[in-house]
Amino acid sequence: MKTPIPKDPETAFGTNSPAAHSPVPIRPEDDPIGAAELGLSSEEAAQFRTQGFVIKRGLIAREEFSPFLELFWSQPPILQAGAKQDDSTTWIAPGRFWPKENRWGLARNWMGDAAWPAASKHRHGAAIGERVGRLPHKLTQDISNDVWRWHGIGHDPDFVNATSAHPNVMYMAEALMGGPVKRPHRNRGIYAIFPRDPRGPVSALGPHMDANMAEMQVVTLLEDVEPGGGGFTFYPGSAQSLYHTSQQALNWVATPESKKIMDTIKKNTVPVEFTGKAGDVVFCHGWIVHSAGVHEGKRIRLAAIQDLNRSRTRGHMRWTAAGKQGGPRINCDMDGVFRFTTDGPDNAADGMREVTNQWIMDSNEFVADRRAPDEDMFADWNLGKHAVQGNVIDETPWWDRYKLPLLPTGDVARGGGGTPAIALENIATYAGDGCWHVNLHANL
Repeated sequence: MKTPIPKDPETAFGTNSPAAHSPVPIRPEDDPIGAAELGLSSEEAAQFRTQGFVIKRGLIAREEFSPFLELFWSQPPILQAGAKQDDSTTWIAPGRFWPKENRWGLARNWMGDAAWPAASKHRHGAAIGERVGRLPHKLTQDISNDVWRWHGIGHDPDFVNATSAHPNVMYMAEALMGGPVKRPHRNRGIYAIFPRDPRGPVSALGPHMDANMAEMQVVTLLEDVEPGGGGFTFYPGSAQSLYHTSQQALNWVATPESKKIMDTIKKNTVPVEFTGKAGDVVFCHGWIVHSAGVHEGKRIRLAAIQDLNRSRTRGHMRWTAAGKQGGPRINCDMDGVFRFTTDGPDNAADGMREVTNQWIMDSNEFVADRRAPDEDMFADWNLGKHAVQGNVIDETPWWDRYKLPLLPTGDVARGGGGTPAIALENIATYAGDGCWHVNLHANL
């Protein structure tokens, strides 16, 4: 199969058409039989096959989250805003107190030994103002709600053990996908959506699909979420609609038909909002269309966002290289090749160029299998057909295989860290004619 044109790994898949419907909350009484039990009932398996999701109530005991919620209230974004755990009036729109550029939780390891650059800082490996990539604390002031994506806690081993790698989550992963399940070593962390300023615009949906290799997207509620409280919102059946528009079955490769179907989904499908108690978990197909929830409530929506996969033969990482002398950012393709133009402003042979990856993902590498979509998208899924055997494989994480820093070091506090830029010449070899070939360290 021809290698697809490389895409920016930070870019989700979506279209410009607005969401046509308001979300409807899904409550425990809407669940099929078996929602409060470990395992997969026939009714739940049928729902996943047709709707692409299943909710397990009380899958994780809420007290397992206590240490991380305590840590949450001591983090810089909270302290900067003066938010207090016992005073809900201090939770409203904290973004007005957040710095435009934060440097919390970062080691001095950019390009090996430098500080992570600010927008105005001169850089040897990139143009001034080039994208730095994800930070341990990603702060955004969205159209209606302020959002703090605490990515740094997502590689904390204790947090991973309490969420993505929790035994009950691994059990459900095998019951749904089948084995061998890849044991996760990180997730995207805690996504906190804050109550909006009542003087501002009302909360709105932003439907999209994560254009990555995840087979399942998993959301765990860390605190109770009431209807209209910003619960993870998704479009039932959307993954089934999009699946056959992809060029590949396991790597998302969009086609013109994909955009048409996305518009149809937003026009015709009523989205549902995941509400419930702390410890409730929703398992969705990885290509489900979803959005941050409409948040018109008064509490902070706290949820762990996770991606799960089977253990598969992987290929190259989704690297992206910065432009330098006015040239564009270039992304690596599935074959591990960067292709720089040789007649542009950049020197194509320059290996002292910043290279980053989407480090918030546990599975950050393409699947080696590039087959076209199967007639039955669930042909090789378990969906309750076979008993769970505990078939989980503990692979070496990609950051260890590529010898990249990720975990906090030195004086970097717990909940910080992240993979900085490294030099292109440290991961790839120049082959001439503008082509750099990345050294492969996948789990072959």
